[in-house]
Amino acid sequence: MKERKKVTVFGANGNVGGAFIRLAAAAGYSLRAFVRTPEKFANPDPKHIEVVRGDATDAEDVTQAIEGADVVASFLGNPYPNPRNIFIMEAAADRIMTAAAAQLEPPRCLMISSVGAGGSSWLIKFMLQMFNGRDGFADYERADKRICDETSVPSVVIRPYALNDKPATGQYKIIGGRTAHFAKPIPRPDVAKFFLDCVEDSRWDGPAGVNIGGA
Repeated sequence: MKERKKVTVFGANGNVGGAFIRLAAAAGYSLRAFVRTPEKFANPDPKHIEVVRGDATDAEDVTQAIEGADVVASFLGNPYPNPRNIFIMEAAADRIMTAAAAQLEPPRCLMISSVGAGGSSWLIKFMLQMFNGRDGFADYERADKRICDETSVPSVVIRPYALNDKPATGQYKIIGGRTAHFAKPIPRPDVAKFFLDCVEDSRWDGPAGVNIGGA
């Protein structure tokens, strides 16, 4: 019998992370859900999902969380709204990449970002800076760069376009590298589906990342 692939999930309490957990559990993966507040985590499969408490900006917590993982999937994001200006993306990306690189066999890292980061759309970057603030977007940019610059860890930065809360369609569309100015909004469960597909499909790995929108 084939051994279950081990996947550590950051941001498992979020909408996209939670959708990924449910899809990945149904697909037969062995999961470790990394969360700040385990009591808020609705575990759909306690037999195959380990829940660990931790802070994604704490190097020791992150190192322990990804130990032995085949794949890391990160759905972390800065709080929104964010009146206290709490920015975690760069710090979390650095802790994950550093911990992954230190393993004898680094896990593949599937890391969420945002269209607009990494040079994917100057227009979306301008709009997000206008509405969400320059400091917050700059944190995403630095995180995006930290991931893409890490050459010793197989990884992909996944930049969804205009998330919404509509029901899953089970589809998504790749919207290009430097031409992601306009696309259809994508339901959060469809972003989770793309992440799930990327657990086995490594075609998008590399420093360019991949931008996705609704189908």
